[in-house]
Amino acid sequence: MNQNELSQDILKEIFNIGVGKAASMLSEIVDKKIILDIPNIIILEPENQNKEICDHFSKLPQGALMVSSINFEEKITGEANLLFPANKMRNFINLCINQPEYIGEDDLNFTDMDFDIIKEIGNIILNSIVGEIGNVFNIDLKYTLPEVKLFDRNNFKNNLKSKKGLCMLMLYITFVIDDVRIEGAVIINLTLDSLNELMEMIKKMEEDING
Repeated sequence: MNQNELSQDILKEIFNIGVGKAASMLSEIVDKKIILDIPNIIILEPENQNKEICDHFSKLPQGALMVSSINFEEKITGEANLLFPANKMRNFINLCINQPEYIGEDDLNFTDMDFDIIKEIGNIILNSIVGEIGNVFNIDLKYTLPEVKLFDRNNFKNNLKSKKGLCMLMLYITFVIDDVRIEGAVIINLTLDSLNELMEMIKKMEEDING
């Protein structure tokens, strides 16, 4: 399946609308200006997936990863994962609770309150991104509650490789709060049927745009 540039542009615009809404909600919650942006989207299909996972994963920041995940189903079924470097999430938590940025920066022993904060961030961002697909195409999606885990980088990469037969959308994401810049990714695993369904809906939108 070859997605043309217009399809990718439409998909990127849908996701950017979603992250824009997430940024507004998070800014209101922490009372600080937050900027979220998705500079690029990569579609990884099953036949080349292992090599592409390694290629694209190498561009992400090094170190332990904080991963927040939700599952969704109905017309489109899949799993969405929000990945950020764990030490950068420590910085973000410190900003949320008005602690100086350097406090605990290298401490990866997160408390229950830390996980609750990260879970809420993940819930807002992932629901906004996936939910925008539902909004644009007028489909209802059911979500699970978010789960948050701390992963060794290689373990998470191997976990992705084990998901045979699924298509992946990898969205590089940049998160800026105050002067702290956090670069991470959103990885959406879709069944092949779900990806085909999504691309068909986008194709119909293209036809409407082109009149």
